[in-house]
Amino acid sequence: MSYYGFTIIKNFNKNFNFKFLQEKRFKSKYNINYFFCYNCFSKFKRDKIFEENENYIIGLDGVVLNLIELKNNYAISEVFLLLIYLYKKRKENFAIELKGNFNGFVFEKKTEILIFFNDKTASKPAFYSEVKDSYIISSSIKNIIKLKQQNKCNSYLNISACYNLLTYGGMIEDQTIVEGVKKINAGICLKFENEKIFFKKYFDFNNIEYSLNDKNKAIKRLDVCFKKAIILEYNKDKEYKYRHLATLSGGLDSRLNVMLANKLGYKVDSFCFSQSNYLDEKIAKKISKDLLLNFQFVALDEGCYLQDLVENVKLNNGLQHYLNAAHFNAALKAINLENYGLIHTGLAGDGILGGFLTKSGFPDFYSKRISNKFINKLNNDVELEKNYKNEEVFKLYQRTFNITNFGSYVVESHQSYLVSPFFDEDFLTTALSINPKLKKEQIYLDWLNKKHSYVVKYKWERTGFKPDAKYKTELSRYTNKIKKEFFIFTNQQKNISMTPEDYWLKSNLKNQKFYQNTFHEKIDLFKNNIELFRDLSLAFNEGSIEEKSAVLTILEVVNKFKLKI
Repeated sequence: MSYYGFTIIKNFNKNFNFKFLQEKRFKSKYNINYFFCYNCFSKFKRDKIFEENENYIIGLDGVVLNLIELKNNYAISEVFLLLIYLYKKRKENFAIELKGNFNGFVFEKKTEILIFFNDKTASKPAFYSEVKDSYIISSSIKNIIKLKQQNKCNSYLNISACYNLLTYGGMIEDQTIVEGVKKINAGICLKFENEKIFFKKYFDFNNIEYSLNDKNKAIKRLDVCFKKAIILEYNKDKEYKYRHLATLSGGLDSRLNVMLANKLGYKVDSFCFSQSNYLDEKIAKKISKDLLLNFQFVALDEGCYLQDLVENVKLNNGLQHYLNAAHFNAALKAINLENYGLIHTGLAGDGILGGFLTKSGFPDFYSKRISNKFINKLNNDVELEKNYKNEEVFKLYQRTFNITNFGSYVVESHQSYLVSPFFDEDFLTTALSINPKLKKEQIYLDWLNKKHSYVVKYKWERTGFKPDAKYKTELSRYTNKIKKEFFIFTNQQKNISMTPEDYWLKSNLKNQKFYQNTFHEKIDLFKNNIELFRDLSLAFNEGSIEEKSAVLTILEVVNKFKLKI
């Protein structure tokens, strides 16, 4: 599997060996202190650049949804010249004008200032590390480790990150599983100037105040932003003459995306992936049939993707437990994506419209942990949550951008990009400005029933009822419990969810053997750290499938990257 994106080395020297890098290499004749490499795929190629003139070297990878709009607004047709203009206008803040899934850099040759920027939701992987007197930025942790090896520097396991992975299922802030390698987070730009490195947030969701207190005004604003986001992302496909492809399940987020796009005139092909005959398949199939959409279903029966450890760790660089989006990866492998453009989803809809708020009324910034076994061993700054305006913003960055967004990495490995209208910065800004009281009163359902009644004609997988009345959501807390107990009592655990992974592990002998064999083959890598060896063994032997998968992820990262412990 190739890694797509840039590898940049500041203060490189002759000892660096680049033979393993397959990217397009670029060494500016005006400067001897930087080395640039770039590897990309051809889809959405007019959005990507890797060019220079006498003053600048500029790189942009990914897809910029509003690129045509920017070209028209500034009357500049070439991307390279457009970015130079925006950079001169806003300096390191210029990426604030771009929307989409991207990252890149601007290098001033005369001043030797380098600015590397990630998009506002960190949808593309980007990492950096300091190696003696050099800095490395890369889309691949593996590339950084290899470059460190060439410079005779060892790479070590980040023990603190291991306990985050075992507790939260993923990383906090800019942590990675490798000591000394940091993730470039959402809305961040790195600036190298005068042998110093600076970090700046050019876009910050913390700056949004609760200002929408009227339900009707909030719904109107949400609807306007959502429609604009839908048009922006589907028009990007049209710009390149690609067909539209969208996920569709029994949830509300994906169906709103698909059904509104259909209403606006976009012919969308849909796909669903789950346990066969589960509500997700049934509901998605019914919606597609009624809308006359081409529909594909990928059956995940028996959970064979549970054995795709090596492949998924390659994709996520050990930032999350490998099952986080392994089912999504399995589905994409079953679909011919050649003629499709973006992968349209409903990612993050429920969370940003109320799901991030703790129902008890007392904020729990670290809710939805996969385990409580090692909380006392976490070394995170206890004041970390104070860096965020509220619980919602904290969870947006830590849970969505750092963990849920793994789906973006998966899609990029299949040579495309994941988009969601709920990820649009204007929509996110509007959602974050809504009074939490309105969200706890289920403003999401109010919005759907008032503006998109065609969406609530179908059952909601979460409740088993049509989402046309709020009391049904409350009632489902009891009916779902009864249903789950019935499925367990009648040995129908496969019907508990779209991906009943605990059941697949217990009922599939091949999955069991894979987990046991992998653990026993690799746990001895940790024999020199008795405490971590003991904790990994405890989590694997007594934990849930998520805990077991977190353990296997740590084992595979150490094995793959040859980390010292």
